[in-house]
Amino acid sequence: MDAAPLDTSHHAIIWLAGPRLLGLFFNWGLLGILTAQVYIYFINFPEDRRVFKVLIYAVYLLDWAQTCSATYDAFQWFVYGWGDINVLNNLETGFLNIPILSSIVAITVQIFFGWRIWTFSKSFVPLIFIVVLAVAQLGGAIAVAYFIKTNPVENAREAGLPDAVGVRLGTSVVADAIIAISMTYFLLKSREEAIKLNNVITRLVRLTIETGTVTALFAIMDLVFFLAAHNGLHEVSGVILAKLYTNSLLAMFNNRLLMTSKSFNVHGRHRMHAELENRNRMTMSTGLVFGTGMRADETADSGETSVGMGMPLPGDKEKGAVQMVTSVDVEKDDVQIPIHAYIPSGSPSSSGMADDKGKSQR
Repeated sequence: MDAAPLDTSHHAIIWLAGPRLLGLFFNWGLLGILTAQVYIYFINFPEDRRVFKVLIYAVYLLDWAQTCSATYDAFQWFVYGWGDINVLNNLETGFLNIPILSSIVAITVQIFFGWRIWTFSKSFVPLIFIVVLAVAQLGGAIAVAYFIKTNPVENAREAGLPDAVGVRLGTSVVADAIIAISMTYFLLKSREEAIKLNNVITRLVRLTIETGTVTALFAIMDLVFFLAAHNGLHEVSGVILAKLYTNSLLAMFNNRLLMTSKSFNVHGRHRMHAELENRNRMTMSTGLVFGTGMRADETADSGETSVGMGMPLPGDKEKGAVQMVTSVDVEKDDVQIPIHAYIPSGSPSSSGMADDKGKSQR
């Protein structure tokens, strides 16, 4: 065992207590954001597959358990053991909330994204690499938990602990990088085959890169801080990793709302025209990017439209959903509207059609 002598100086106490307190604040803040995302998902996607609902609610409960465990530790350090440097140096349930619960959430999200890549690329290579790396990082997490449980002291470095931490966080970073690179590659490849889908696919690419970069960056920070210093600085990033993974998962699910929003890609055009055009583009991008095989002449109200992994778009099953329009002339701002298309009451298009109907009756 490599254990540094316990430093009871004021400076050492600050660098031990401060990062833990900040990590707890960030943990609760990200849990609040996650709760809002889960609520948005619950309200807007009641028709999603049951397996997706189980996935989301399961990782959400795991994040709650992780936050409760971290809060218990904070009470031990800052309430029950206030002023006792030995208590502050104890990791309490740190063996559970950081390596175990965080890695369970991470492996769940990573394998899900690996499967999602396979659904629209049909390539097993990225999926196999992601699964192997995810399982390896979970194995490293179990080893880290064993070492911490055996000697739960912050400044202790059991023989093999740095290696276990390196395996856990290093494989996680590589898995996140493969996910981001693979999804970006296949999405850009799909864009080359698409027509007028740049806005939709660019948004997906940007979201993929952003979420993958954030999780990988914080995992690297956790690894560097753990190896470089014998204090609590690594806990700022380590205690929030699970929340970052789950928030990235919910962001991908809820991103369907932005893709089908009436304000998406409006560019000052008529709201009804923009709505029909966006539905047209969104449905075409679904078939080209995620392999749904939907043609431009198929209807959008069939309930089968998906943004990857067979997830229906919000409102697809609503009565009177807008049917696919096969031609949209952006330059002339003219849209062919089917006779049975749903037109919002009070819109200029609806009033214009009402006037035409009145003239015909007269």
